[in-house]
Amino acid sequence: MPTGPAILRGDDLNVSVLVREAAERSLTLDLRGQNSAAEEQPFGAGRVCLQEVQPGLRCELHELAWHETRAFKFSGAPLIACHITLKGSIEGADIEDYGVVESRVNQATLIGLGEPARWQRRVRAGQFFKSFGFIVQPAFFDRFAGVVRDDQLAVFEPFRAGRRVRVLPRSQRLIELGNSAFDHPYNGALVALYQESNTLQFFLEIVRLLREENLIVHEIGRKHYDRLMDARAILDSDLIAPPKTLDLARQVGSNISVLQANFKRAFGTTIFGYIRRRRLEMARVLITEHKLGSAQAGYRVGFASPAAFTAAYRRFFGRPPSAER
Repeated sequence: MPTGPAILRGDDLNVSVLVREAAERSLTLDLRGQNSAAEEQPFGAGRVCLQEVQPGLRCELHELAWHETRAFKFSGAPLIACHITLKGSIEGADIEDYGVVESRVNQATLIGLGEPARWQRRVRAGQFFKSFGFIVQPAFFDRFAGVVRDDQLAVFEPFRAGRRVRVLPRSQRLIELGNSAFDHPYNGALVALYQESNTLQFFLEIVRLLREENLIVHEIGRKHYDRLMDARAILDSDLIAPPKTLDLARQVGSNISVLQANFKRAFGTTIFGYIRRRRLEMARVLITEHKLGSAQAGYRVGFASPAAFTAAYRRFFGRPPSAER
């Protein structure tokens, strides 16, 4: 049966806490070279929540600030892990026989370790990060096979053998699910039920993204797909002052007409349409999370008049920005 959440809070993040956390994840923390007298000294603060929501499927919430610079070595059985960093930053994990896997804010990273592996993660003093994700072990696929179609689960097959890493395209749905894992109105037994539902939705969104990626790669080829993702990352990094289309194509080594056509195939819109969509999503965050008025939010994302912003917002979200408040 799924277990309830294991929650760690406060200013007592130390080596002993990490050992317990690693055990919850069926991992081993290598303490060789650690000073045993310093194991109980806190080097971070925040909260960690671990919960087995289905046999073989565990959700993880981290919201931590580090007081000291440390390096930790882990080892573990075959697993698939997927996490999205929602705020802050964390050093990449250095996986044996693979290399460093970097974390990007608001982009999920999927890691597949098909056999027992070792990796190291370094944390630096002054760093803060907030992340949500899951770890899948082989037992989950055996049980979940009766719930999800075989062709859906098949997208994970490459991640169940050897070592494989994929940084997934930015997904507003994943960001919303990640944040809702932290910000919800429930307590008591309802928390466990809510996190089970939330984690399964997160898992299924990963399935959808992988299937969508496979279809696009099949249509345009891996080389063009990688260039397309590079172009998308450049636009996402500076939506307020994005490069001109010609400059963008040059940056990723693509022909401008090919890049435009691939944007249309992959995202159903032009490069300009993609920027407009992302700016509207940004405006929604400004209204709902930062409590800006619709006129101010519209101006921030590049609309010259409140009327034009309201009309564009209504067309995209199906309701006016005033409804968000």
